[in-house]
Amino acid sequence: MKRITLALSSIFISQILPLLGKPELIISDKNIIIMVANAAIWLTQPPISSAETKQNKNRDKFSVLLILFFSIGSIVISVIDWGYFHHNITWGYTVFIGLFFITVGIAFRAWAIQTLGKFFTATVQIKDDHKLIIKGPYSIVRHPSYLGAWLTIVGTTIFFNSYIALGFAIIGMGVSYYIRIKLEEKALIEIFGLQYLNYQKKAKRIIPFIW
Repeated sequence: MKRITLALSSIFISQILPLLGKPELIISDKNIIIMVANAAIWLTQPPISSAETKQNKNRDKFSVLLILFFSIGSIVISVIDWGYFHHNITWGYTVFIGLFFITVGIAFRAWAIQTLGKFFTATVQIKDDHKLIIKGPYSIVRHPSYLGAWLTIVGTTIFFNSYIALGFAIIGMGVSYYIRIKLEEKALIEIFGLQYLNYQKKAKRIIPFIW
């Protein structure tokens, strides 16, 4: 139930509120497609709680809030840019490129979450029986769930033909993921030591073959 509440809240904040001045666009085909994608991201991951955020603030440094800010902000900017400045743009090739990114991103993130199982958490934390998972998508990059989310958000900005939002998503989410990864990998090295250091040599952080 909490996942559904979070999904509906995200849709309301990022896709309904920004379009109150253009209510006819709220139920347009493009906005509904992104509503489905928006919901899919929330429904395929464990729910985020304020209690968890506070409890793990020493390790997480509230990086989860930074990621949420840039993720939701990127969608809000996309929707505003599309809804008030160029909503009459037809279904061109950029829309399908964006849709491809969104689909791949959601699927890749869901695969990563399923592979990590109970060890996937919204905040940086280490469980008592924590295990280092390096199979499946974790053999491609060390943080595949972040890559999946990033692809989804970037795909959304492309889908809405918003270059302002695209820049915001690439830079803002890139910075927030850099901060989050530094915190997360510090905790993982403390627990797994040389095992994780060797894993770092085998797989890039978030962008295959690059970074």
